[in-house]
Amino acid sequence: METTDTTDTDGESLRRVEIDRSVKGPVLFLFANSAMWLLASTVMGLFASVKLFAPNFLDYDCLWFLNYARLQPAHMNALIYGWAMQVGLGVAIWLLARRSGRPLSSGAGMMVTAGVFWNIGVTLGIIGIFGGGSTSLQWLEFPAFVWPVLVMAFLIIAIRMVQHYMSSSASNGFTLTSHYVLAALFCFPWIYITVNLLLNHYALQAPLGAFGAGINAWYVNTLILLFFAPLGLGACYYFIPKITGQPVYSYQLAQLGFWCLIGLAGWTGMQKYMGGPLPAWMPAIGGMVSLLLLVPAGVVALNHHLTTYGKHALIESSPTLRFVFVGSFSFLVMSALGALLGTFWTGASMQFTYAEYGFHLIAIYGFFSMTMFGAVYYIVPRLAGCEWLSARLIRNHFWFSVYGIAALVVCMVIGGMAQGQSVNNPENWNQSMVGSVKNASGYLIGRALAWAFILFSNFWFFIHLVFMVLGLGRRSVSPTLLHHAHADHHAPSSTATV
Repeated sequence: METTDTTDTDGESLRRVEIDRSVKGPVLFLFANSAMWLLASTVMGLFASVKLFAPNFLDYDCLWFLNYARLQPAHMNALIYGWAMQVGLGVAIWLLARRSGRPLSSGAGMMVTAGVFWNIGVTLGIIGIFGGGSTSLQWLEFPAFVWPVLVMAFLIIAIRMVQHYMSSSASNGFTLTSHYVLAALFCFPWIYITVNLLLNHYALQAPLGAFGAGINAWYVNTLILLFFAPLGLGACYYFIPKITGQPVYSYQLAQLGFWCLIGLAGWTGMQKYMGGPLPAWMPAIGGMVSLLLLVPAGVVALNHHLTTYGKHALIESSPTLRFVFVGSFSFLVMSALGALLGTFWTGASMQFTYAEYGFHLIAIYGFFSMTMFGAVYYIVPRLAGCEWLSARLIRNHFWFSVYGIAALVVCMVIGGMAQGQSVNNPENWNQSMVGSVKNASGYLIGRALAWAFILFSNFWFFIHLVFMVLGLGRRSVSPTLLHHAHADHHAPSSTATV
């Protein structure tokens, strides 16, 4: 019996090695390029933040394009399409390959080519924004000729991975991870093509007016809730049980959370324009659904907590579990903040303020990016054939990221509330806009300092990842753990062969 078990274990390990080898090229390519865009986005975010309280910063004739109106959209688009979309696709490729149970037979080179065109599209988009070609549509500022390039690149990768997974689903079935990842891959083309056809094509023939702004707001919310949320939660449902060695606490709860998210998320967005020139039922439904989304958020948080119950000590030693745990918690915070922004009671004082930027960052960075960092720390050693060089760099990356994003969100939410109260003050309306700027100025300095923290962490993450991609990591069969106090006790669930 021992011989049979050992043979099965060796066979499973060899199969996983073959799967990892088959997707190594596209995954590492996407990871490396996404880390580069993350660093660039962080630099632009820091510069844009300084510009808000020091407008003369970098005010040179040769740097005429570095004004806030161009830095801010370039920063957000680089963060979303350069970093988040690419790292998400890389994680999706690896997860679907692992869940399929067999190596990718073909298409790796085609996916790398698609990744090249994706980066060309993002580069042209950022250049277009700095060159004055922005569309002025939130998260859609790239010039209109860019979006077909991004769609085709995404579809090449997504279709190949869906085909690979579905061809083996008969023997492996559907899992929580595959549910979430496949939902994200199906939803993004629908969302992105729909909004670009409406705003960048049909709107040129028949202007949509206020509905165009509503469609834009719908896109921002559905991109968060129907692409980033499913992909991030799918990763959580894979890595938390994998590292703790415990099954998901309740599959029924997980299914409830999944279908609530998928069924409700598409109704959000219009609440941004409560009291605006839209039919009242549109923002009302958006606000109601924002509250209802607390149900799947609570279900996910409870399920992840109970799955980790009794294994919380692993958070001290496992880099992946530490990042994923913070990302999972941030999903609950993101949902609560979304509910505050979407209700009539609190949204009136937070509408069109810095608080919205805080919500976007807790979603893209606090939840999704932290989860993806954890995934990268788990996946890359299995593809690169070496271990991370420094546990200290990983710890620094974690803590500077946590401090930075927490300070950033707190400053933006509180600063946004102060800003909104000043704007809504009817007693001295002529001075309300000036007062809103003054009331929020201290929080803007905090925003810049927070981005400086994040820049420091992302710089070392980029350097660390480059060494791994080049195969210059630590040659060891033991994983890079943050602390070794529990290393011997937890080694079976944290080893590099899993």
